[in-house]
Amino acid sequence: MTTTQLITHLPQEKMPYLLRRGDGERYLFGNQVATIIANAESTGDIFSAAVIGGPKGESFPMHTHPNTYESIYVMEGRVQFVIDGQSHLLLPGDYAHITPGTEHAYQLLGHRNSFISYSISGDITKVYPALGQSYEHIEYPPFTDHAYSEEHRRQAEQNADIVFSAGSTEFPAYELVSNTVVPDEVSNYVLESGEGIRLLTGDQVHRLLATQKTTDGGYIIVASDGPKGDEIVSHYHDHHTETFFCTQGRMTMWANDEEIQLFPGDFLHVPAGTVHSYRLDDHFTKVVGLLVSGLFEPFFRLLGDEYEHYMFPNNPGPARIDRLMENIDTLDLNVVGPPNSHQKK
Repeated sequence: MTTTQLITHLPQEKMPYLLRRGDGERYLFGNQVATIIANAESTGDIFSAAVIGGPKGESFPMHTHPNTYESIYVMEGRVQFVIDGQSHLLLPGDYAHITPGTEHAYQLLGHRNSFISYSISGDITKVYPALGQSYEHIEYPPFTDHAYSEEHRRQAEQNADIVFSAGSTEFPAYELVSNTVVPDEVSNYVLESGEGIRLLTGDQVHRLLATQKTTDGGYIIVASDGPKGDEIVSHYHDHHTETFFCTQGRMTMWANDEEIQLFPGDFLHVPAGTVHSYRLDDHFTKVVGLLVSGLFEPFFRLLGDEYEHYMFPNNPGPARIDRLMENIDTLDLNVVGPPNSHQKK
């Protein structure tokens, strides 16, 4: 198990770390700001992630990532994505799944927009230093004269797994995201906010947005909603990395015995070997998690039952500990002890 002290900046080696909203490496490209919250160095070349923010009218041209999956979760505004010729309007809570080799582009349609982009396994965040310039402020500016050239694009192609498409980018008429189904194979798709494979575990609803089948076993994305509640059991994983990105409410987390409160926009990186647990502290809390690899998906399916509703119940449902214990030897789960029973704040 790791015993590294939790740090609060983007590290240069794999370790547990916490980033508050807006913290990370920031780059201004056009009038958008990319805040890198995970990269090859900080995750051991497992994944990368950036929060993109910008105003109406900004865009990113058509391109592909030949070897990299990209998972998009919109947090604010309205974002149009063109993915493999299909044009979608994503609103807060909507999800887009983009497979390697797929042409895609986006433009920002709200007056204030933000989304998080996870990339597995290539470090797509190396695009932003090539296209942009280091930026000291948290928010994008009201106006800018910054622009990136064809030379900047070529540099980005050398630095990262990206190929820009020839010609100009067109943004055809879009449709609102209404899909409710996660496919059972590797493919491109979008999901409406609240959709996904819903599993009820006690008083929390876990939604699988990306599964082993949609990522060829590479990773899963889980969005969890729940009320103020109790701390879960302390545990660690031998073989997979877990992340927590709070999007609404407030939660307390413990990582290697260090207590942290997460607020919307905060990000916690929990690599393999890190003892951790959490507790939801607001009456409605939402958190999005990336888990690499996807081998932990059976944990959610064993512990929870499929759930037809979109809101967690007034009275908690069962947590299937019996099924979990029957299959504990097949899961990458090491229980350290019961919840710490911290006083709620």
